Amino acid sequence: MRRSAAALALDYDSSIEMSAAAALPNSQNPGIIHRMAPPTEVKAPGLVPDELKHEPRSKGIATARKKKPKELAVITECCTGCAGSPACVEYCPVEDCMFWVPDEDHPPFGRIQIDPLLCIGCKKCLSKGPNGCFLDGCPWDAIVMVETTEVEKEVGPMVY
Repeated sequence: MRRSAAALALDYDSSIEMSAAAALPNSQNPGIIHRMAPPTEVKAPGLVPDELKHEPRSKGIATARKKKPKELAVITECCTGCAGSPACVEYCPVEDCMFWVPDEDHPPFGRIQIDPLLCIGCKKCLSKGPNGCFLDGCPWDAIVMVETTEVEKEVGPMVY
């Protein structure tokens, strides 16, 4: 059944009134039930302060990792930063785990770094897969997987 334009306009006007009424507190509008806001996620703390992490940054989950990874991704000196548009960052599933660090001596150049407390060891940023196959991560092979115990020798014991 088709509805007239007047009926549609009436529905539209009443929906505006309802949304305006929903903005009032419950004491002024006892007939409206408000939805509770979902709880906010607490972002997992990293080893590197957020002020030192520049764009581009990895996007994704922000919760703390659930277990200690066997290996962590480490950036080698071969990292070129891909001219400010790094391929590896796009594949990282953890928020702020991979981030841009500008080269203070040679601006606007820089490189990517990985926060070892946030890395989950998923290997999505790598370009080398099993049996020598090529994946979508770093085109320069500047990321290697290192045992967590070796990383802890450099940065100290990590909380999991």
